[in-house]
Amino acid sequence: MHMHPLALAVSLLATMATAQAQTTTALPEVKVTDGADSAATEGSGQYVAREVNVGKMPLAPRETPQSISVVTRQQLDDRNLTKVEDAVKLSTGMTVTRFDGAGNYNSFQSRGFDLGSIQLDGVPIPQGNYSTLDTAIYDRIEVLRGPAGLLQGASEPGGTVNLVRKRAQAKLAIGADAAVGSFGLRRSTVDVGGGLNAEGTIRARAVAVVENKDSFVDTLFNNKRLGYGTLEWDIAPSTTVSVGAAQQRVRAAIDQGLPTYADGRLADLPRSAFAGLRANRQDLETTDVFAELEHRLDGGGLVRLSARDIDRTAFYRSARANSALAANGSFTMETVDGDFHVRTRNYDAFLATPVQVAGRTHKLLVGASHNEGTTWDGNYVYGPSLPFNLLQPNYGLAYPDITLKGFTSIVKRSENALYGQAQIALTDTVKLLAGGRLSWADVVTRSTSTGAVTASADPGRQFVPSVALMWDFHPQYTGYASYAETFVVQSQLNAAKQLLDPRTGKQIELGVKGEFLQKRLQAHAALFRIIDENRAIADPVVTGAYIAGGKVRAQGFETEVSGQPQPGWDIVAGYAYNDTHYLKAPVAQQGQVFSPITPRHSVNLFTRYAFTSPALRGWSVGGGMSYRSEFFAQSGALRINAPGYAVFNAQVGYQINDHLSVNLSVDNLLDKTYYEKVSGISRQNFYGEPRRVTIAFKARY
Repeated sequence: MHMHPLALAVSLLATMATAQAQTTTALPEVKVTDGADSAATEGSGQYVAREVNVGKMPLAPRETPQSISVVTRQQLDDRNLTKVEDAVKLSTGMTVTRFDGAGNYNSFQSRGFDLGSIQLDGVPIPQGNYSTLDTAIYDRIEVLRGPAGLLQGASEPGGTVNLVRKRAQAKLAIGADAAVGSFGLRRSTVDVGGGLNAEGTIRARAVAVVENKDSFVDTLFNNKRLGYGTLEWDIAPSTTVSVGAAQQRVRAAIDQGLPTYADGRLADLPRSAFAGLRANRQDLETTDVFAELEHRLDGGGLVRLSARDIDRTAFYRSARANSALAANGSFTMETVDGDFHVRTRNYDAFLATPVQVAGRTHKLLVGASHNEGTTWDGNYVYGPSLPFNLLQPNYGLAYPDITLKGFTSIVKRSENALYGQAQIALTDTVKLLAGGRLSWADVVTRSTSTGAVTASADPGRQFVPSVALMWDFHPQYTGYASYAETFVVQSQLNAAKQLLDPRTGKQIELGVKGEFLQKRLQAHAALFRIIDENRAIADPVVTGAYIAGGKVRAQGFETEVSGQPQPGWDIVAGYAYNDTHYLKAPVAQQGQVFSPITPRHSVNLFTRYAFTSPALRGWSVGGGMSYRSEFFAQSGALRINAPGYAVFNAQVGYQINDHLSVNLSVDNLLDKTYYEKVSGISRQNFYGEPRRVTIAFKARY
């Protein structure tokens, strides 16, 4: 039986309120625990995190020898960031590429490479054409740049994004938000949690989101429903079991972007232009179920066992551009229906513990994991093509009847792995980190009609090492040098109809990190170089076959400052420089830019000041800017250029009392017209959003 998310939240609220009332009137004073997540940012009021869990071993950002950014709960709330993609895009050096107008299909890039996978509480899942869950259920978003092979095995060298869920707390807390804004935004959120017994050893939390909104693009809409619940039980003073689930449903109209002119020039169209029909649809559903056992050892050690099952489906009915745009606004529109399904199961166990040797404290991480995923493919059918005109659109054209044929293949992937890392204190100020991941991966594709195995690959045993040296050369500064490797399984076949060997990559990173003002302010700067080789390129002799002969290089610089320079003043500012090139490639690509969608320069800045003077107490003002230098898409000699752009935003907030606040935010303050993404002549070119005004009311009890 399915319960509406709001009904679930209200029911849980009533249960906890009753339990709290009974505790107050009938039971003696007891010690209340607040759950196991010492790194939680919720309630801290800070733009920095004390610890990050992206590396499994809980470490301060300063102890992590890679560039890392954390979008805390306070940042998400202050900036009204409800989509993970928006939060990631505002992180230093990150590029978010969207594939639909509503921003439900996206890919993340860092340092010129797709991330490929994201993590949910440290458990990796593939991105693919599936939406992420609403940020209402997350405590923070950890963004790690550079190889994450230790964490997720076969992975791109760009990094990973770890989404850390909200935990249940012992103290009763009730939150309710309501927001209205431009383009028909109407959003409500309920967040309620607390202890279910006097001691607070059994805790629960539920979050529900209802969001409806239209778009600046004609006929588009995007409606979302989300429910999240978790239950935690301290079965012993140092042992906690937690279980939970989240489900999100999205009903939207799909928009796959605008065409360009035949020579690659971007069309100067109204931002409301839509290359589709009113009948276009996009239905997405995600169900995430998890269980976790955590045991805290004496001395600060931690043992964690976790299991996670993520089931995601996507259906779309799309009339979309399939030709260049003529001068009179006409083009050819194709129709296609598609159905997609992927299920991922993950099991992970690790031990992270300090170890005393030779009078110094060292840290040790050892773990094992099993990941398996099933993807149902091939269930899409093209319908007839239609003529269309963007200058005289007829969105009411009838969408043809298309019957899906069913899935044609099932792809099963699995990986077993052992991983570990030792942080060895060589001296009081110098640490050596050494570790790696040993994995066995397998990919099998079967035809649903014949049962035949059409492609099977076993890349065998793969080991990816990582090593780093860290030096606390000042009480406030740490310098580091790190080296890490990656491998990525390839799907292309050679002339003998065998799968190519995996791509291999390596990164060298040099950086410095600092902590100031009792750790309220953090800063880092890093230089990096990535070499990725054995990339699939066309076989120069056998048509249709591939060889593992490609090689690319990505290098650059990143720096970020975040935190609280003085009471009431919060800031996060980052700059990234990226340079990517082909080193070995076919003649047409040799020496060319490898990742043209990655801007060479990017800047993100946001600051907020809460007034402390009696006359203005309760008021706050904020503002920021995002800048991207020129980027482009290229196919052969044809290039689609997107000029660089800067987008400004501003906000004003007022804390009415201890429980109620209101926030007015304006994104794209100057109403800049720009293309946020360019891709091809026929489609996948998107305008950025015009000026958007949002007013949000928040209640906290």
